[in-house]
Amino acid sequence: MATFGDLNSFVGIGRLTRDPELRYTPAGKGVCKFGIAINRTYRNQEGDNVDEVLFINVTTWGKQAENCSQFLKKGRRVAVSGELRSNSWQDKDGNKRVSYEISARTVQFLDLKGSGIAPEEYRGEGEGNVPEEGTSEDISISEDDIPF
Repeated sequence: MATFGDLNSFVGIGRLTRDPELRYTPAGKGVCKFGIAINRTYRNQEGDNVDEVLFINVTTWGKQAENCSQFLKKGRRVAVSGELRSNSWQDKDGNKRVSYEISARTVQFLDLKGSGIAPEEYRGEGEGNVPEEGTSEDISISEDDIPF
């Protein structure tokens, strides 16, 4: 009988909830954080349409982080694929806290047409929509290395 390994994969399309924030690690690697909202409509048991919004934080690294910071703004539509990561810490009252975010492998800019940005500016070889070499490596860094 074949056994299967675990799978940690996220794919979603949504709109940015805020402008991206670009910072750099002490080693000079770009880190960009932004949030996306994914809308869903479903019909409840009473037959009424219900709108639901899922808010997700996203982190990108390296050249892709710089491209996201340069070309994305609040309200823009993106497709994100990556892995779910968790961060844990103690708050000021000593309580253990956990947050989750997507560590993006790729971010595709979906609605830049008509924005005045030429496609070759944001979709160059090895940039923006294409993962960098080595992004499959473990990108775990300590809380002290994250600049925000």
